[in-house]
Amino acid sequence: MADSPDAPFTRYDEQLRAITDLDERWAKYLELAEFLDSELELWRRRQRQEIAMGFRDEGKTWKEIGKSMGDVSFQRAFQYGKGE
Repeated sequence: MADSPDAPFTRYDEQLRAITDLDERWAKYLELAEFLDSELELWRRRQRQEIAMGFRDEGKTWKEIGKSMGDVSFQRAFQYGKGE
C-alpha cells in the first residue's frame, strides 16, 4: 500500500503540535514552512536537471527537450539542464 501523501510531514506535524504556546507554535510553523519551501525548490531543480540531462543523453535537442518538458523554450530547457 502506498504511503499517505502526508507521511513526509508527520514529524513536522508532531513537532508543531507539541508546542502548546500558539505564538511560539506560529513562529516555529513559519520557520518550518520556509525550510520546507527551500528544500522543495532544491528537489524540483535537481529533478528538472536530471530529467533534462536524461533527454540530452538520449540525443534530444534542447528544443525537443523543451517540448517534452511542458512546451518550454529551448533556452529554459537548457537552464533546466544547468540546474537553474
